[in-house]
Amino acid sequence: MSDRYYPFKSKRGPSGKREREEAPLLYFQKALTHLKNNPQDMAILKQNLAFYEQQVHLPKQAKLGMQRYRHFLAVSNNPDELEKWVLQDSYEGMRFRQFPLIFKGLVE
Repeated sequence: MSDRYYPFKSKRGPSGKREREEAPLLYFQKALTHLKNNPQDMAILKQNLAFYEQQVHLPKQAKLGMQRYRHFLAVSNNPDELEKWVLQDSYEGMRFRQFPLIFKGLVE
């Protein structure tokens, strides 16, 4: 009778807060390799960004992720540099990966 009543694992981390699941890196890698092979598809990325910026009811984290992409696209259109920023294992990379819908239409 020492079993827990709820057999499911808790989704809370050691600090007591819920852990957020991040989109799989494989999705980002596929989308970024597609962008490197077809740089003209950066227009799809910009269209997605414009579409989702018009949405009113988005989480704050998604809005912050979109802001990162907007700042990046204002400075550069280089897919290699975008790949470096999105895939790096840092705070900035985590913020870029907050909103994977930006790459919608690039990965089948």
